[in-house]
Amino acid sequence: MIREIINYTKHLKENSPMLFEEGLEPSKGLHIFVELDEEGNAINFPGKKGVDWDYYDGKEMSPFLKSIIPYEQESKRVGTRMDKVLDTGKVEGSKKFQIFSCSPYILSFKKQSLVLIKSRLKPFFDNAIKTCIKKDDEVTTQKVIAYKNALSQLLIKINEFKTRTNPTDLFAEEKSVFEIMKNDFFVNFYYKNVPFTEYAIAHQNYLQQKLFNNNDYNNEKTISDNTYGLSGFINGLNMKKPFLEHKTASMYKGIASRIQAKDTVFLNDFDLLLKRKNNKIFPSPLPIFIDKNEFSNSDEIISIFKKDGRLTYSQILKQLFKKTPERILQNYYLLFFNYKYELEDFDFVSKFRYSLEENNTYPKVKNLFGIKMNKDELKRDYEIRNIFYFEQEIVKIIFNNSLVKVKDNDFSVSYFGEVKAEYVSGGEPVYQMILKYRKAFYDYIYKSKTQAISCTMWDEIMWNSIIGDLRTDKITDKGYHSRDYSIKEKLNIWFSLYNYFTNNLKRTDMASKIPELLEKMKKVANDENAHFDTTEEFAFGAGQVIYFLLNQSKASERTHALLEPFIQKVKAEQLQSSIAQTINMYKHELSFGHGRFERLSSEVLAFETGDNLKNYQRFLLAGYFATPVIYEKKETENN
Repeated sequence: MIREIINYTKHLKENSPMLFEEGLEPSKGLHIFVELDEEGNAINFPGKKGVDWDYYDGKEMSPFLKSIIPYEQESKRVGTRMDKVLDTGKVEGSKKFQIFSCSPYILSFKKQSLVLIKSRLKPFFDNAIKTCIKKDDEVTTQKVIAYKNALSQLLIKINEFKTRTNPTDLFAEEKSVFEIMKNDFFVNFYYKNVPFTEYAIAHQNYLQQKLFNNNDYNNEKTISDNTYGLSGFINGLNMKKPFLEHKTASMYKGIASRIQAKDTVFLNDFDLLLKRKNNKIFPSPLPIFIDKNEFSNSDEIISIFKKDGRLTYSQILKQLFKKTPERILQNYYLLFFNYKYELEDFDFVSKFRYSLEENNTYPKVKNLFGIKMNKDELKRDYEIRNIFYFEQEIVKIIFNNSLVKVKDNDFSVSYFGEVKAEYVSGGEPVYQMILKYRKAFYDYIYKSKTQAISCTMWDEIMWNSIIGDLRTDKITDKGYHSRDYSIKEKLNIWFSLYNYFTNNLKRTDMASKIPELLEKMKKVANDENAHFDTTEEFAFGAGQVIYFLLNQSKASERTHALLEPFIQKVKAEQLQSSIAQTINMYKHELSFGHGRFERLSSEVLAFETGDNLKNYQRFLLAGYFATPVIYEKKETENN
């Protein structure tokens, strides 16, 4: 993966160099170009505002300030570590470094550090010359020494940079910029006599020396482009942490691999793009393609993301495939970053599966449980045409909008990082399923690992999600069950996709079974000569009877939670006993001697089986929420 990141960053450098400057701003404070004559004296000090210097307060950016951004970028230090700065000289009265720039051509410090800077100039520039300039380049070295000497004189004149208190009033009072700016704003001096190419070379030399995590692992003492060492990019020293060590790779002094110094620079460029604060460049996850011929796919993804930085990866790919439906995404690493753009997960994707079409058909969710869109209209069956529709509709529903969250036009996911139980609808059962299986869904959707979700896993998730709804069901002010629609929607999804995932051999086709069971219930309820033949029919019928009985309750809390004790019964005798007790409880509400309820309940109470009912819980659940045949009228009765 590291090699692919290096290659792609090279590609961006060559083909999209402006990408590395987009969204950047100069540091807040003074930015000053210093031009020296042959004697080493400043000839443009303080100079003209907007030509030789300018001040940035975070609001208005002048053309001069925009032009200064590339220069300042060529002095940025690596990370935040003390051992990476050039200001390492020990100066009495100051423990921490004070100079932030890492270039012999730029001096950058905070306003509050002014009194300390003059004493730190010599050790800083000595280190800068040693690190950033070739040993035999005496001419450049003397230029830098002259620049250093000039700065020691210019620092005491810092108050000469004046600005009007009211820029639009030509007669307004002028004040020192240094005096009015905040203590944590910067003062930045730039050496004007040096072309920009020299700035870039000097900073490259600095990076080459400082980007290795630790120089103890270099293959040679003097670092050159071809020196191999331990990169600090997504890497650490784990010799003292045996559980973090690589155990299968070839090792050198306890580390698995080293890369060349010239490549560490590209990794640093990539890292800076990742952490761009004001203008996000990369979506998360980010595909890094292996084949250079497919870099255009990454370029298009970044281009779409840049147009609207709020787009999720799935929304970006939808646009990508809408534009070119026959597009193929294959052979890439997928990098997932958290909101701080710290790497959370990466893996190789051999081929991405966007469309779910197989043999000219799509997986379909059928309305098996009679959900209505309104009083008269049943919800239509619908196809799942692509993997992101599966994520946005199916995954959202089965995890109660807690793993995949969709609200209005906002879309977010929680495949990694902390998930707080108190914010998960459905309680502990749903929360545990999210923690246990969210990585599997991420792999299934984004990495096209179809084996990541099995039928057994699917059953466990759907069962617990429905149990969570049962336990949190309430009766609304209008007398409806608050979780009724959600449960039926999940049952539709569960049984419609019952055989869709891996390890589905010898599984009942529940999408076809439910209508068959309903027809059998109608027969038994309407014909005293019809009887149950299987335990599946018995469990389904028991669900129908239980629904009818619990519906007789006049209590305000006759919620679906009352079903759970029945579901937990293991033996038929136990379930029949509970049903009999419930009949006895509501006998004053029931009319005996005829009717579908009597025939159906009699069949349920008389059925004999030694099967473990744990294996038939889904049929009882389905019977309870299916269309209640007890309430249906015969055609002759309707007439």
